[in-house]
Amino acid sequence: MPAMPADSSSDAELVATVGDVVQRPRVEPADSFVLHAPLELAARSALLPWVARPARDEARDRLRALATAYARAGDPLAAPRLRTFASPEDATVRLVAAIDAGDLDEVDATAAWIGRAVAPTQLRSLLAAELAPRLAAAAHAPIFLYLLPRVSPRGELTAELLRPLARELARAPEWRLSWHEGLTRGGRAGASALWESIAATPQLGVPGSDFIHPLMSQAERTGVAAELLRGVVGSLDLAGGARVLLRAAARSMLDEPDDYAPYGWSHCLTMPQGVLGSAGTSGHPVLALAVAATFVVGFRAALASRPLGDDVPVDPPEESVTEIVTFAAIHEDAHLVKYTLACLDAAAWDRQRAGLYLSAAARLGRYWRERVTDPAAA
Repeated sequence: MPAMPADSSSDAELVATVGDVVQRPRVEPADSFVLHAPLELAARSALLPWVARPARDEARDRLRALATAYARAGDPLAAPRLRTFASPEDATVRLVAAIDAGDLDEVDATAAWIGRAVAPTQLRSLLAAELAPRLAAAAHAPIFLYLLPRVSPRGELTAELLRPLARELARAPEWRLSWHEGLTRGGRAGASALWESIAATPQLGVPGSDFIHPLMSQAERTGVAAELLRGVVGSLDLAGGARVLLRAAARSMLDEPDDYAPYGWSHCLTMPQGVLGSAGTSGHPVLALAVAATFVVGFRAALASRPLGDDVPVDPPEESVTEIVTFAAIHEDAHLVKYTLACLDAAAWDRQRAGLYLSAAARLGRYWRERVTDPAAA
């Protein structure tokens, strides 16, 4: 592992060094920590400017700890063989084919070439639509494509961070949503119809596991997603549909019991936001809305215990934004960091419901305050 920069180094230098560690895949299938490491790195990087000054060293130490833990998380993959492609587009076609074939070595070699050849914004445009419906890698690839361009303006994080995620996608290429295929723009349903559809989601219960693939497969396999969403998502503009989905997700965090707050209801917001912010802004609004809506329906079908509340404004929390961010930035949990950033982004974009998103972030922070597991988070 490369030596960590001195305490006097810039944030960009520190982030770049950690990125050099995290972009190298592990040989064995990724556990939750390894899978989330690139996303955790991106989210912690984005939150650094918001952290209270007295806690900045602790927040930076979290980045160092991430690199150390990742370096110890199993054997690193050998350097990929050199590949040459005529263009990023040609390489993308080859990468998708290798993922579908489950060819792990080819996936890594091609992802490494793409990562060196393109900027994060171009990576998003090349891959967003193809990766949006895939449920392998815990359906987290869209979150990665959404986060990376916004935290690497100076190149401190490169598109080579794609390598670990691409390898995990290739381990289960058959895991994907498909009910939405063939959907086109059309219809007259408005945003209220989408809210009503989500509110009508039946309570199916957890299908034996609360992992992402079983939950979303249940929504598709039972026909619930198609029945609720087929006549709605094609008629909505991206912004209107996105507001409904993100508001419903944040409302679920506020209204539901603690049982699934840290890993269920946090994903109910971060996953749709990742799809909407990557595939949606890359020119595929119907696809983005269909997949993002499936995620919200999938979580509510499996985990919800109460009806969805009304779409009404919520007062801001007692905690300030600085307090919310600082607690997340010095806490060990990657999901708390991702969720806090997602809520800040949603509050900045959907200002009419800023109080809702900030309250949802504060609620998850309070969940972890009551369950302190690490002295740095006390």
